[in-house]
Formats: sequence, structure tokens, C-alpha cells
Amino acid sequence: MDKDKLANKIAGKSVSRRGNEFTFKELAPGIHVYGNIWPESMEFMKKLEDTHQFDREDYYDEEIGKKASTCWVYHNEEMADAFEEVVDSYLFMWDLGPLSREAFRITKFEDNEFFSVHPDDSYGTPRTASFVYYPNDNYEGGELEFVHFGLKYKPKAGELLCFPSGYSYQHKIHKKTGGDTRYTVVFFACEISQKERDARMETLEFPYQPKLEYILRK
Repeated sequence: MDKDKLANKIAGKSVSRRGNEFTFKELAPGIHVYGNIWPESMEFMKKLEDTHQFDREDYYDEEIGKKASTCWVYHNEEMADAFEEVVDSYLFMWDLGPLSREAFRITKFEDNEFFSVHPDDSYGTPRTASFVYYPNDNYEGGELEFVHFGLKYKPKAGELLCFPSGYSYQHKIHKKTGGDTRYTVVFFACEISQKERDARMETLEFPYQPKLEYILRK
């Protein structure tokens, strides 16, 4: 990180390669929170609900598993416009130049649904940086916890969390206990090529086989 980027980090701002500036708060080293992103996102969630786009994604148990519903979204211009520059500002700050990205994965959690402790990066699902967006916050429970940092956080509507995908940043989603549906939009950037990702994906077995495609403009 050069001295200008370091000064920006200390000041709580990041700048994209196009020169667009964004402010953030740092919850822990490398975990940045950007606010007021994609204000129209709940309208998009409603369209997905109205057209029955979500499928169940339940596997294992509360110790090593997940209970939720998921929808994959590919090459959507509205979502790309909402995230492209702020994501680039985070990647540029850390001198990352991703060679591949995954599709948008929209997950919804109802009462008593959860995602147990996991890192985002693995051999079969290689990821460098993780991005999690929160369209709404009108629910109880459902906090995000980074287990190695002792950090438990309830994101606000319109916040985008950016953090490294590796094992040090293992995290969990606590059970949602009440209120409205909890939505998240998740996507990842990776420092290896799509060809290598595809080769690794062929070795994975059900249940975890995310569909991989570019989501932000090449």
C-alpha cells in the first residue's frame, strides 16, 4: 500500500481507479463498511419474490451448515452499476486486480435460519475478497460475527461490507429471530483465472457448487 492509499485508509476513504471517492468505517483490519449503497435494492428483492426466483439451500446442521433460500443473478446492469465503483475502490486500496468474479448470490433468511462458521475461500471455491450487501435491517437476530476478531455486527440497510475471504476472516450468520425477511447480496473477487476456477469446481460435490460468472464489467 503506497503512502497516498495509506493516508486515505487512515482517513476512512477509498478511491476507485476512475477517481471516485467513498467513505468507510473499519470494523477490524481489512473489514470495511460502506453506507448508503443502492437505495432501490428492496424494490429489486420484491421483483425476485414476485417471480418466485428463490430456491432452498439447506444442508448439514447448525454446527457446519446453512438454512436459507438463494437466488443467483447474472450480468444485471442495475446491480453492476450499484457496486462497481465502490468495490473497485476497496480492491484498488489493497492493490488487488481480480482475474475472475462470481455471480451475485442473493440469500434470504427467515426465522430460525442461519449460516454456521465458514471462510469464503477454499481450494474448490477460491476467493480473495468478499462483498456482502444488506438491503434491509428490519429484522431481529441475524447478526454477522467474525469469530477470530470477537466482532459481532448488525449491518444497517444500505451497507456493503468488504473483507478478505481467507480463513482468518471466518464468520457466521446468527439465527434470525423475528421481524421481516433478512436479505443479503453476496459476491466475490478472485486472483486466479476463470479457467482455473472452473477446473477446481469440477472436483466439488453437492451441496456447494456455486455457478461462476463475471458480474462486474471486464
